[in-house]
Amino acid sequence: MRAFLGLALPEEVRASLAALQRRLAASQADVKWVEPSNLHVTLTFLGDISDVQRQAVERLTARVAGGDAPFELGLGSLGAFPSLEAPRVVWVGLTDGAKRLAHLADAIEREGGALSLRREERAFSPHLTIGRVRSSQRREALAQQLRTAAWQPPPPWRVSSVTLYESVLGSVGPRYTVLAELPLGQAIQ
Repeated sequence: MRAFLGLALPEEVRASLAALQRRLAASQADVKWVEPSNLHVTLTFLGDISDVQRQAVERLTARVAGGDAPFELGLGSLGAFPSLEAPRVVWVGLTDGAKRLAHLADAIEREGGALSLRREERAFSPHLTIGRVRSSQRREALAQQLRTAAWQPPPPWRVSSVTLYESVLGSVGPRYTVLAELPLGQAIQ
């Protein structure tokens, strides 16, 4: 199974991001916007794992998450990789709680090394992907929207668990299934 660890979003945060996507879509750029129901914060992509590895990931993540208290996480400004002028991935930065999130992601990655899981090639960058640019069609218009979009992020929310997701790729895009919710602040004995 193809899997990743992430943070689920409250409905009001997804709704705010969906409204932002609609505003940016007015640029008519060739962007595949993430379905609002699929919006999440990725901690680490695990790739293809076996059921035995999935169980080990659950135990490891429960142990790491259990030692870390719940925290507040907030959304910040718009951004794009590699840059606003040449966007390929459109994202929203994370503010309040971003350092705690990075620490959690690093701890999971470090502990996951013992399981010989796929490691991220780049350092963790706290962000939430909202779209992927498919071609250069109207990319300049999108870049202009990204620079000038007036967007008021929703209030920070309480992160109380890490979610293990399965990702099944299909012709209409990925479908995510929750495999496990692993609570923060509940140390495993």
